This record gives sequence, structure tokens and C-alpha cells, in this order.
Amino acid sequence: MNGYAETHYKFRLPWSPLHRRLPEMIVDAPWMALPGRDVPLFLCVHDAHLFPVTLRAARVVVRAGGEMRKVEKTFDLRLDQPFHWIDLPWTGTQDLGENLVDVLFEIETPKGRRRKFVNHNLPTLAPTSLSVLRLSKPLPFPEGWISGDLHCHTSWSEDPVEWGGDPEVMRRAADCQGMGFWAATDHSYDFAWEHGNWLVQTDPVERFRAFRASLPADAPGRSVVLPAEEVSCGNRDGRNVHLIVVDHPEYLFGQGDGGRRGFRNRPDLSIGQVLAETAKSGAPAIAAHPKPGIGVVQRLVFRRGDWDLPDLVPPLHGLQFWNGKPGDDFRHGRALWISDLLRGNRRLPIAGNDAHGDLNRATQVSTPLFGLRQTRSHRFGHARTWVHLDEEPSRNSIRNALAGDTPTILSDGPFLSLRVSGAGQTQERCGSGIELRASSPVEFGRIREVRVYAHLKGSAKEDLLLSASPDAGEWSHRLDAPSGALYLRAEAETTKGHRALTRAVEPG
Repeated sequence: MNGYAETHYKFRLPWSPLHRRLPEMIVDAPWMALPGRDVPLFLCVHDAHLFPVTLRAARVVVRAGGEMRKVEKTFDLRLDQPFHWIDLPWTGTQDLGENLVDVLFEIETPKGRRRKFVNHNLPTLAPTSLSVLRLSKPLPFPEGWISGDLHCHTSWSEDPVEWGGDPEVMRRAADCQGMGFWAATDHSYDFAWEHGNWLVQTDPVERFRAFRASLPADAPGRSVVLPAEEVSCGNRDGRNVHLIVVDHPEYLFGQGDGGRRGFRNRPDLSIGQVLAETAKSGAPAIAAHPKPGIGVVQRLVFRRGDWDLPDLVPPLHGLQFWNGKPGDDFRHGRALWISDLLRGNRRLPIAGNDAHGDLNRATQVSTPLFGLRQTRSHRFGHARTWVHLDEEPSRNSIRNALAGDTPTILSDGPFLSLRVSGAGQTQERCGSGIELRASSPVEFGRIREVRVYAHLKGSAKEDLLLSASPDAGEWSHRLDAPSGALYLRAEAETTKGHRALTRAVEPG
């Protein structure tokens, strides 16, 4: 369960070790900053309408470049709303590399008691430092490429275990990281409950319209915010899986695994039924984390399942198999995508992080009622989908690109280009054969390995066409295209474990 941790829900029990009569308060900042970008720093507050407090002071300490700098600010700010995002001062340091951030904040309860916390006030968790990586150079993608996080959640996703980020705060974080777009993919099952009171049922159609209207509009120089919905729907076995639908104008009903209907958790609509609706608007539809590694409890209680080949039907546009840190879910999801490629389909590979806010690290409920944890596996903007646009970024241009045949690269830092004669990753064409180019920022390591795979006519599997070990920050290579190749694709990894992969490219 990803997201800012919800600690107040007790499942009708009289007591929980996580419950405190204080709002949840978490300090957050982007995990990365491009050169020259200001680093926004926030105190995120949830459920203050239930437990009002007054923010009195904050001390920000940043350690970077062998030095420690601090700045203090006093407040007289009453917190009494379901959500608050409060700007905290940055020390002004522009030091490159890792910046370690700690914030001591002081609050006062209605009874006059003063309390101090470091980085958060959540029980059972140590106050570990935030880490902001300030790059020395921009990410190495050529002009025309823009990146986005196509699976993340805002405060409109709120339930008994998690809550999400503020759209404008997330936009500022995206700008700091050099992201060109991101999709607010909030849960279909959360739209059926009131914003700020997730135990009171409401009209999901009206709430979805309010959600769409609340998102920041396109603005020059700012990241584009795409309205989207993570729809809970039924796979071929009648189990709940998730489908990301980007910029469909109407609410798509899906309450199956929302956890608020007891054991009545069968899907409301099948994958096919949801896709039939998305086809009416042409909205891009993407299989969300198709192989998530479902545990026994989630399979039994929430009737959750995964995607398989029979579920990949038109007009599904892509598979989001990179969901934060690449692990078993990445490997199994990529294998499903490859199996679909071998069948002749060319659906897009998609990356996202399933972040619920979670700009610097995810603070999660590990065991409901009892345990919390922190992880860097689902940080906003970490694993990205890069697309090549021939026009200015906007909701319409990005939506159309995702619904079409756009060149796509997945990456958590390095750049990788695969161009084939007669086809390509941009509008350019290479002279003949295959051209490869890879580069990586110094902070993400040197290019350790590049692999090219080909599906040859008559073969039932992919063949490894090239495995190179450049051990270089920048690398390029040319090779002959094999005859009878139906598609080619490439992957790269760095010495620090970062990676990139391309979509499948068909020779002309």
C-alpha cells in the first residue's frame, strides 16, 4: 500500500497503536532537482479538521558539500482543514550532489501543549533525513523529448490506509525535476466517497467532474497535468485489476476492490466493458502494474488479480509494467509485454511510480493498525515515460501521442536511442542499418551494458542481437539490421543500477 500513511482509521476497533489524536504531518520535497531549479519544501498535513493544532515554528537544516546550513521561521498558523500543504523555507544552498534535509517543526494543541517533531509525527517510524539529489547537468535527452509520470495520485485518492498529494504541490515538484507532464490517476473507488471524509458516500459522477475541474490548467513553462482515472475492473477470471484511463471526460464506475463494501468485492465492469467506453472518446487506456505480485490477503479479501494475454484486447494502448523500483513485478510485467509483442501487437511500454504524493519517499502502512514503513521505491517522477513530440506540450498533444504511435522510452535517468532504417525513435531516419546511442548523467553512473533484441520472422521468441559493455558516460554504435526482423528493441543499464528501454521499432 503506497502513499502518505493514514493512521487514524481503526476498523471499528477501540484502539490502534498507530492512532494519535494529532493530524498526520509529513515533511516532503522532490527527490531530485535540475540545475538552477528551486527546491520546494513542504509540510503536508492531513485530518487537521479532526484534530486541530497550531503550527508555531520550523527549523530547516540542509547538509551538502561538507557544510551544514540552517534557516528558521516562526508561524502562527491554525491547522483545521482536511488538507494543508505549507511552504517551508529552503536554506538557499545550490550545492550539487546529495542534499540531506531535516526539519524540526513545533506545534501547539488546543490545550496549550507544545510538541516538537523531526520530519514527521508518525508513530513507530524513525525521523530519517530527506535526500534531494541536485544534478550538475540536465538529463541527457535531446530536444523534442519530454518525460512524465503516468501513474500517481493526488488528494482525491483518500481511503482507510493512504492519502495523496496536492496537485499544485506535485506540479511544482514536477517542474523542479524537469518533467513535462504527469497524470493524476486517482482511484475510481475513491470518487464514490467525500473529499476529506472518505467514510461518507457521495455521487462519484459529480465528484469526478469536480476533480477534473480542480487540476491546474496548461501554462507556458509548467508541466502539463493530465486528468486520469485508475479504474478497478474485472480480468478474464473475474478478479479486480486496474486500468489507467487518460483524459476520458466521464467517470468510469469501479468499486470492486475499494475496501468499503465488505466482502462484496466482485468487479463492477470487465476490462472489455471499460475499454468500450474509452473507445468512444479515444482516451488512452493503459494496463496498470499488470503483474503486481498480489499477496494472499489481497487475493482473498479484495479479490485482486493480475493481467494476462487474454486481457490485452483493443483498444488497450500500453502496459505500465515499470511501477517504481524494478523488481519481480517489473520483470514479470515486461515478460507479458514481450509476449504481446511476439503476437504482433505494438502496445506502448509505460513507466510510472504509483506515488500518492510521495515526493521524496513513500510513507506506507505495512500492516494495517500496527505498522508503518518508508521506502524509496515509489517516489513521484522517479521512473518516467519519455515521449517525442513534434508540437508544444499540452493536454491534447500528449493525450494524442499516448493514443497513437509515439516514440517512447522508459527511463529512471539514462537516455537510450534505437533508430532503424526506414523507422526510428524520432522523425529523423538513419542512413542504413541500426543506430544506437546511450548516455547517462554522472550521478546515475556510466553505461554498463546495452542489449538489442530482435524478433525474426518464423521465430517464436526474441533473439539477443547485441550485448555491449561500453563502461562510458556516452556511447554510440552502428550495426547491420538482420533480414526478416519484425521488430527490434533495446535496453541499457548503468553502473549504479539505473536503466532505460525503448519501445519496439519495426524496420521500414
